[in-house]
Amino acid sequence: KTNFCIEEIIEIVQIIKEVHEKERDYGEFDYKIATKLKIFPKRMNKEGFSEPVNSYMGGVDLYYSSLSDVQPRSAFEVSFQGLSKFGCVHLMKTGGLIDIGLIAVGGFSTPTPAGVLDEVYGDTKQEDIKKANIFKAQNVMYVSDDKINNACSCKEDVCSVVWKFR
Repeated sequence: KTNFCIEEIIEIVQIIKEVHEKERDYGEFDYKIATKLKIFPKRMNKEGFSEPVNSYMGGVDLYYSSLSDVQPRSAFEVSFQGLSKFGCVHLMKTGGLIDIGLIAVGGFSTPTPAGVLDEVYGDTKQEDIKKANIFKAQNVMYVSDDKINNACSCKEDVCSVVWKFR
């Protein structure tokens, strides 16, 4: 399931970037607009669900984000919800997403929509991030297993991972 989620994330990010190729202003970009633009891969439309779901059959959310105080709405966030603890831990450690513009990633023990990483910018230092469950892309691979496990401490399959991309 985790590998399929990684494929879904990569495909979603690539499609979003293609749609916004000429401008990197994501304006009012959100889940509703993403659905209209058919951002989600067809395999995420599962029988019995009225909205796209990730490979864990959990919710998906998208929202615009900022790269800095002077570059509002020039980034976007993707949230996968309904993850197992195992899935959350492994998806947080996916450093390969750096190649497609990953800025930061956050792990949450409850269903968490996109939009929570808005004040984490490309030039934000890890030590300036006040929350223990949010990591800069270049740092997450070096974060201790204890910190990642703590960020993904859901008791049932309700963990979430939120990624921020430029």
